[in-house]
Amino acid sequence: MKNKFLIALSAFALFSCSEDDFSQAGAQPIDYKVSVTYDETFDNLAAKNITVKLKNTNTSDEYTMATDAQGNANFGSILPGTYDINATVTLSAAEFNATFGYAPETEEVVFNANLNQIVVNTNNTMSSLTLKTARLGDLVIKQIYYGGSHAQQGASFRDQFIEIFNNSNEVIYADGLYVAQVMGKQNNTSHPKTQSNGQWDWSQSLGMTIGNKANTDYVYADYVFQIPGNGTQYPIQPGESIVIAQSAQNHKAPLVDLTGEPISIQNPDLTIDLSTADFEAYLGNFRISIEEEPYKYDLANPAVPDLLIGYWGREGYWNGNKDFLMDNLGRDSYVIFRTETLDYKDFPTPDVTEIVNTGNSQTKFNLQIPVSIIIDGVETQHANTSSALPQRLPSTIDNTSTKITAPFTSKSVMRKTKTTANGRKILQDTNNSAADFVEVTANPKGFAN
Repeated sequence: MKNKFLIALSAFALFSCSEDDFSQAGAQPIDYKVSVTYDETFDNLAAKNITVKLKNTNTSDEYTMATDAQGNANFGSILPGTYDINATVTLSAAEFNATFGYAPETEEVVFNANLNQIVVNTNNTMSSLTLKTARLGDLVIKQIYYGGSHAQQGASFRDQFIEIFNNSNEVIYADGLYVAQVMGKQNNTSHPKTQSNGQWDWSQSLGMTIGNKANTDYVYADYVFQIPGNGTQYPIQPGESIVIAQSAQNHKAPLVDLTGEPISIQNPDLTIDLSTADFEAYLGNFRISIEEEPYKYDLANPAVPDLLIGYWGREGYWNGNKDFLMDNLGRDSYVIFRTETLDYKDFPTPDVTEIVNTGNSQTKFNLQIPVSIIIDGVETQHANTSSALPQRLPSTIDNTSTKITAPFTSKSVMRKTKTTANGRKILQDTNNSAADFVEVTANPKGFAN
């Protein structure tokens, strides 16, 4: 199997500021410089001809500039404000060889980087980006349908699904693969226990002892599923995919919930048929095992294998979700990974000051997953630009984010098709979801282009 490598930028701002002066009346444009270099593996070489983009998080104004021979992107006349900064470039093997003096192991190498919530003003006129490397997997998350369909005329949230695609030229077995929902700060308001980008500072979580590695080396999942199998039971052929449904039902047809109440569908065209999904997230038996009633909409399809539940909160502090519910506003992210054991630590969010377990209130825990085992991840974002959330995934997993324009619109985010080889579609995978994904009408096992 061919391995492909992503060179991602771990980035830091040379200067920081506590207040954003973009809102000051009469603010004058300033010059701003972004310096881009490779890391010590490449002798800190200046990265020339790298496209750098600045996006104002309040106005959505964008500025684009290429770095010069010294690796500097010199932006002139930038209005003060808070910006997201990212850089991306794809080098062919020949271009890589010409730059570094040796041939890479793959046909192309992708470079990515981001900086989030960087304040640009007269006190901060420069940022610096450093390029690092990370491995890309051959399984990719192809489609995420988290927004659902019309709440009255469609199936609301019940028709959500995730699709995973074999982007390689060899058979890959889905058996044992983990699928996790990564959580983070659910709003963009300030809090004393956050990092500079606004995301939780997990080093301040109760019981955490590893310092800043808690932020750089791990992500945090509120629930984790695992695909069953004996190791060779569920093959994914090259160029094919598996669909994981919240509920593997034909949502176009009327159904009856577990209480006996009918579920009517006024407009079948707004939703989808998931009765032939490859797997479903049925939690009924688990709910009974923890002495809770199954969720009334969690209908089992005997013809579709159930996912295994890897993590649903700490024992006795179970996750409050009754089903595989994806946030329809896009405030979650998703990763796939493999590991021999899921015996990892779990932690509450850093704003929790004491562990509570009463009849009406239980502290919510989140599983700490090493970034090093993640095969692929996709950062989804709030539909409303003004409510944009800080990045949950590191840039080595996803450099940017993707989103739908509004929930309950039957729309999903789907990975673009990059090319076709011998009839097999190869999907675009640069770990840069803003470029890799497009918004489409949800279409299990369909293609964006």
